Amino acid sequence: MDAAKMPNQDQVEALDPVFGKMAVELGQHAWSLPQLTMREKSFVFMAADLCTANLGFPLLTHVQMAGFNGVTPAECAAGIRHLAPYVGYPTAAVALQQLRQQRPMGEEPAQSVEPQTLPPPIAATLEGLDEDFARFFGNQFDQRWGADASLTPRERALSCLAADVLNQTLDESFALHVELAVAAGAGREQVKAVLLLVAEFGIAKSWRAYRALDGLTA
Repeated sequence: MDAAKMPNQDQVEALDPVFGKMAVELGQHAWSLPQLTMREKSFVFMAADLCTANLGFPLLTHVQMAGFNGVTPAECAAGIRHLAPYVGYPTAAVALQQLRQQRPMGEEPAQSVEPQTLPPPIAATLEGLDEDFARFFGNQFDQRWGADASLTPRERALSCLAADVLNQTLDESFALHVELAVAAGAGREQVKAVLLLVAEFGIAKSWRAYRALDGLTA
């Protein structure tokens, strides 16, 4: 990525030459991180856009970059649907509206994968808090972590980790998504790379997330 021109680079540089240089260097660094695949980085960036309500130029730039890396518009839409309970359904609706105005969706993948289930200790904890919320949470989890093969389980978990960092849900939700990421084959370096990738959306939030990760793995 170092020698490649970033999508919409000219527009960013036109805002302010100094800021443009900063932004381009940041983008080249982020897209060059070796710990994550280009698809994973695409879904992490879309999660960050949704969490920070950057649903215009930033989201469409990242969707364009995702397309350069083989992610279809239909897969982008699936990534947004997956994040709906974590970023808010209204936010996801606006993101889908923006996406459909810019790109034809195409067909969804026909294949399926083994659905993931909510870990029993988490289900029991939620039940102890409130039965109605536990049912609601379980239903949302089953829908979003079901058999749709548009995203891999690892891509789903890493994008949810990005949402946790930027929402600062660094307790049970963060721990659950770290567990799911590890179960899907991600290691500590991949989890840390997500935290680094979204630091440009809130550097202090990533700092707190690194401390939370240390607490989980101590």
